[in-house]
Amino acid sequence: MRPLCLDHLSLYDVTALELIEIAAELHCDAVSLFVTPAPLGPYRDLTTDKAAKAEVLAALRDNGLSVGIVEPFMLQKDTDWDLLERSAALAAELNGTVNALCFDDEPARLQASFGRLAEISRAAGARMAIEGFTLSTVRTPADALAMADTVGPEIGLTIDTLHVIRTGGSWADFAALPPDRIFHVQIADGPRKTPSDLFQEATVARLPPGQGEFDIASFVKLVPSHARLAVEAPFRAPPGMTPLDRARTIIESTRALMA
Repeated sequence: MRPLCLDHLSLYDVTALELIEIAAELHCDAVSLFVTPAPLGPYRDLTTDKAAKAEVLAALRDNGLSVGIVEPFMLQKDTDWDLLERSAALAAELNGTVNALCFDDEPARLQASFGRLAEISRAAGARMAIEGFTLSTVRTPADALAMADTVGPEIGLTIDTLHVIRTGGSWADFAALPPDRIFHVQIADGPRKTPSDLFQEATVARLPPGQGEFDIASFVKLVPSHARLAVEAPFRAPPGMTPLDRARTIIESTRALMA
């Protein structure tokens, strides 16, 4: 069975340590982590809290887990560059990938910021990817590849099935991308009909792979063997369902598709 990464957004309401424990319980091979505080969940600042970082490093080592993408790296009008420098250094220490999301609507400034983040990542020794996101200023995989190419071929892509569909794309568009540029692939399902609240869907209301209308089974066959395959599928769970049970639902449904 192909290794799976459990991305932090799947269980946005748990800490990094809890995510690692759950991923290990479900025999995942990796996790992706939110490493600084964000409104979604109870994330400690691993870039400044030495004790918290030591606990995470120990948990990863003890459970034999690697790290996929590291977040958040948001390029905005008022980007906090000190924070991104600390985060990139941590990404390198975790042997994870800097994952850039773009929210600046001024193209020249955004391109300059993207180049600056690439320089920071390179100096820290962390590899870098960019993700096309439905509600950002770099929306599609093609947009992301074009931005990556402003820096060079060492910048990879993070591909999210939800964002491919919600930006009007198809699996054929994914298959047409240069395979070597695809670093990290996040799978989630959903209805074909676009909901009214795209932000809510993206953050808390996706569907487990195989329980929607995206034909994830066909998509998975197209993912290059070198790319890290991750599950990023936060869904509306029944009351009382534990984070472990929620994770088990999305991991087992994904493995059933790949079987």
